[in-house]
Amino acid sequence: MLKDCNHPPIEGTEICAECPAPDDYQQHAKCLDHDPELFFCEADDAVQIKRAIRICLSCPIRGFCLELGWKDKWGIYGSFTAAERERLRKAFKLPDNVKDKRKVIRVIAHRL
Repeated sequence: MLKDCNHPPIEGTEICAECPAPDDYQQHAKCLDHDPELFFCEADDAVQIKRAIRICLSCPIRGFCLELGWKDKWGIYGSFTAAERERLRKAFKLPDNVKDKRKVIRVIAHRL
């Protein structure tokens, strides 16, 4: 969690499913020190994609990032390419409730 809260974490993690992303969450992103083009490279550029994903996997805001890019048709968000996110959207029917939706996406980001 990026901020202190009193919510119980998602079972087996330290991830809060209740808190919305704090306004400054992007300041914690590991990608800030890298060229943004790395995360929006060509879909067939396996070397660049692997580099970007390695950065994402070490990022503390991976869950927030995946939420942000869940429906985006370009780029790498939360360590998932656009094609992978499309497959996830088809595989996981997200709840309508915002908090439950947030929880599912955050679990996906940290468990897959």
